[in-house]
Amino acid sequence: MRVLFGTIAATAVVLLACGLAMAEPLTLAIAKAVVVPDAAPGQVALNLKMTPDSGRAFAAFTKANVGKTIDLSVGGSVVMSPRLVEPILGGEVMISGRFAKGELRRLAEQISAGRAKATVDVSAQ
Repeated sequence: MRVLFGTIAATAVVLLACGLAMAEPLTLAIAKAVVVPDAAPGQVALNLKMTPDSGRAFAAFTKANVGKTIDLSVGGSVVMSPRLVEPILGGEVMISGRFAKGELRRLAEQISAGRAKATVDVSAQ
């Protein structure tokens, strides 16, 4: 009975991670959120490094959704909506673009303090 339950639970986790049974956004467990210099001069980016389990779930999510637009939200607000052209397998994402001065630092602080969650979902658009 214990082995059967473990198999069922593992299968459910895989289905959820792949988005096959997902009704809600995938919440990412962030191990480290830091602001780093961006490739554009004078700009910064927010680097989110996921925990190993979250990185695997995110990889499965992105594999299942190549070609679709996804919403990456922090604290319930969409911060970027990229179109996935290939799976993201490294367990890390970079957020860059046009943000108000200090906004990425504020997001990094909120994530690091546990006051804001990072989530991904297939865009409704």
